[in-house]
Amino acid sequence: MQKPLLLITLLSLCSLLSAQDTLREVLLPLRVDRQHPAKSADTHTLPFFDDFANPQHSASQWQLDGALINNGYAPLPPTLGMVTLDAYNSQGVLYPTIQGALYPADTLTSACIRLDSVFSPYARALTIADSLYLSFFYLPGGGYGNRWEGSGDRPESSDSLMLEFFNPRLNAWQQVWSIPGISADTLFARTGSYWQFVQVAITNPDYIASQFQFRFRNYCSLDNDPKRGILSNADQWNIDYIYLHHSRSRGDSTLRDVAFVNPATSLLSHFSAMPACQYTPADMRQQLPLTITNRFSQELAVNYSYTISTADGTPLHTYEGGFENAPVFWQNYGYQTSPAHAEPRLDFAFPYMTSPRQYTITHVLREGVSGDGFPHNDTLRYTQNFDNYYAYDDGTAENGYGITSTSSIVRLACSFTLNVEDTLTAIDLYFNRTFNDQNADLRFYITVWDDAGGHPGNIIYRDHVRRQPRFAGLNTFVRYLLEEPILCSGIIYVGFEQTTHDFINLGFDRNNDASQHIHYLTSSGWQTSILRGALMLRPYFGQQATVAINPIPESQATVTRQLSSIVIDSPVPAAVSVFDQMGRKIFSGHGTHLITPSLPCGMYFVSVGNQKPQKIIIL
Repeated sequence: MQKPLLLITLLSLCSLLSAQDTLREVLLPLRVDRQHPAKSADTHTLPFFDDFANPQHSASQWQLDGALINNGYAPLPPTLGMVTLDAYNSQGVLYPTIQGALYPADTLTSACIRLDSVFSPYARALTIADSLYLSFFYLPGGGYGNRWEGSGDRPESSDSLMLEFFNPRLNAWQQVWSIPGISADTLFARTGSYWQFVQVAITNPDYIASQFQFRFRNYCSLDNDPKRGILSNADQWNIDYIYLHHSRSRGDSTLRDVAFVNPATSLLSHFSAMPACQYTPADMRQQLPLTITNRFSQELAVNYSYTISTADGTPLHTYEGGFENAPVFWQNYGYQTSPAHAEPRLDFAFPYMTSPRQYTITHVLREGVSGDGFPHNDTLRYTQNFDNYYAYDDGTAENGYGITSTSSIVRLACSFTLNVEDTLTAIDLYFNRTFNDQNADLRFYITVWDDAGGHPGNIIYRDHVRRQPRFAGLNTFVRYLLEEPILCSGIIYVGFEQTTHDFINLGFDRNNDASQHIHYLTSSGWQTSILRGALMLRPYFGQQATVAINPIPESQATVTRQLSSIVIDSPVPAAVSVFDQMGRKIFSGHGTHLITPSLPCGMYFVSVGNQKPQKIIIL
């Protein structure tokens, strides 16, 4: 089986490149690390419903054996949130024999459900004559439409998604539905919709039990690929809006439910976060984009509002959008279009600030006075951070990004515009882990360029010591301290020069489009990305970014290098701490003469008593 693992390869760029240099901008699915909650001991009663809008609520309803609850892995789900099944287990590693072979991967198992009885409006036994149906929506990974805007990886035809019911009489799981790997565009051509509605009738009396369970499973596979960093997560299936109840009719896909669809966005025009001292009112949006759906069979009057509050909950601004009729989604696959709800005004600006601040924006929908029966998808929250860093991304990687080249040095840069002069001291990067951590040994130099009319110009900073990808957990950034702080102003380009031609697999957020700020160098000059998304790369400014290493008065201690060790001499006994370039303490002691163990090549920071931290480079 030959399976293309690259989600995006810009073949159109080939005409820009020389015959000696084939350079491609490549996007891959991500690898994720997950923890699944213990299976709930509670038995649920009908109706059983989950749209995964509230992960805390979902934790009581499911056993997540590798499945991931998320808000952004696939576009426009039925309502806010979904669950994704893919190629990694609950510890975030590839399933043992998945490479080159079809293999059972993730499993999403329901809690126990009373399918033998109901208790409202009165208690009675259920039978197969009570028209029991389980329904759900699914969408294969890879997105739809333009491939440079898709998210995730399409399952191949040999892959599959299946639904199984547990038969207590046989003490066995039985398959009741399945579909082979397929693209969302193919499904749309067949059905006229992307998210596919599935309804399974429960007609076997064996399933009418006091502890009924069902589960979703996926089968997937990976190809061999000689280029390091390429093998990563693949073959996603996204599932949403699972509903099990009695007295249903075939094809009834509507519920009285008005809900948000997409996660909330930043109140800033360009950034999801920015340094407090860089903020100006001109950075604010004028309107807030929202996607609201009505899953019912008729129009419903809906009230919308939002509130902006300080970190301690003090309201600063409230917007009332009033009541508007929400159109029926199923009539034309449309969403709320009233500007008062879909594009509410933002007649507000945060005050100027010089120190970090945090604000919460809460969006609320109400159908009628009290709301509908599915409240979890009626509230959206966004935390607006003004700290000491810039971010285009939302903190979650849906894909992996990188540049592949046959001969050129890979140079990747992301542009940021500073409103006032500031000191760049560190960069946070998030790299996706890959098969056998093959990208962990790739090397790069952090590099900063000035502006040359819309693309990187002169190098104003470049590492002397080579860096390499480090990993700290799912969507957890790792901080790389610059060897020397640099004073920056105007437009700067922050990125790296890669010393090999392998795929480095940098995290890529698909829900925010910062493609106009992503640049990479080819033999024909700097190019601007056409891939919708944002690099998980965040420049940090100021001394606070140096992670637990704070400037303090000088002392008389001396710090020197001796082969691969660091020697610290102090006239009086002093506390000594040695940090690596990511701010992790790797040595500590107390005395007048201390020698660290042998250390790998790299950059280190040494703090002695009240002395200002000193930088030591071991080559």
